[in-house]
Amino acid sequence: MNKKTPKPKKYTLTLSERESARLVIYADSCGISRPLALQRLMKQALRQVAAVPANNCDANQLGLFDTLQIDIFNNTAVVNNKE
Repeated sequence: MNKKTPKPKKYTLTLSERESARLVIYADSCGISRPLALQRLMKQALRQVAAVPANNCDANQLGLFDTLQIDIFNNTAVVNNKE
């Protein structure tokens, strides 16, 4: 059986002139090429994002099953039933 190695995915990134200049300065200060600098910055940012747990609230559900409470002054409040 031949095992296939997964091909890396390619993405296109558009930078403004100011961001491009910052990238060149960063790459020159590290002594690396711009694509390698982008790769390092992306990996670093993704590690930081992965370290913070995501909010598991499904915003696309529009609160269909939220419980509303109405007090004696006719004020409404959403009751959070999550445990």
